Amino acid sequence: MASAFKLIGFDLDGTLVNSLPDLALSVNSTLAEFDYPQADENLVLTWIGNGAEVLISRALSWAEQQTSRTLDETQITQLKQRFNVFYGENLCNVSRLYPNVKSTLEQLKARGFILAVVTNKPTQHVLPVLQAFGIDHLFSETLGGQSLPAIKPHPAPLYYLCGKFGFYPHQMLFVGDSRNDILAAHNAGCAAVGLTYGYNYNIPISDSQPDWVLDDFADILNIV
Repeated sequence: MASAFKLIGFDLDGTLVNSLPDLALSVNSTLAEFDYPQADENLVLTWIGNGAEVLISRALSWAEQQTSRTLDETQITQLKQRFNVFYGENLCNVSRLYPNVKSTLEQLKARGFILAVVTNKPTQHVLPVLQAFGIDHLFSETLGGQSLPAIKPHPAPLYYLCGKFGFYPHQMLFVGDSRNDILAAHNAGCAAVGLTYGYNYNIPISDSQPDWVLDDFADILNIV
C-alpha cells in the first residue's frame, strides 16, 4: 500500500541527535567566564527547545537567581556572544545520533520519501551537525532558527516545506520530541510523531497529544 505521507520533517536536537552534553558544556563554559555557578545537565535540559537565544537567557536568569548578581546590558551582550562562540566550538564533541536514526533515515530515503530538518537551532550550525554524522545528504531541505521569520511552534516552517515541494499538509508527517514540535505540526495540519526520549521540559510528550508516541526511532517505518 502506498503511504499517505510524501514528506517527512524532523526536529534535530533531542530527535535525531542527543546534543544535551555539548549544549550543557557550552552553557557552563559561558557561565564560568562570568563567575557564575555550573548548571547540572538535567537542568540545562529544561531550558532547551526555543532556540539558542532563549536557552542562554534562561541559563543567565537561573545563574542570577543563584548569586543575586545581575549583569548590565553590555555584559549580557558579551555573555551571549561568548555563548555563541562556545556553541560553535562544541557542536559534536560528545553529541551522538540516537539509536536507529541513520539506518531509518536511509530506508525512508530509499523508499522515496522527501526528508527535511526543521529545528530552532541556529541555522549556521545545522548543516555542520548533519555533516558530522554523515546524514546531510539524506535531507532535501534544512531549516534552522534564522531560515524564516518564524520558528516552531509557529507552523510557518512546515507550510514553507509543503509549498516548496508541492504537498498538502496532510501529506506531511513531522517527527519531534517536544511540545513545540507537536504544536507546529498540528497548527499546520500535519500529523505528528512524538518521541519519548528527547527534551520536553521533563514533561511526557504524550501530554502534547501527538498522533503517535514512539520509544524507538525505527518504528517510524511502521507508521509510513
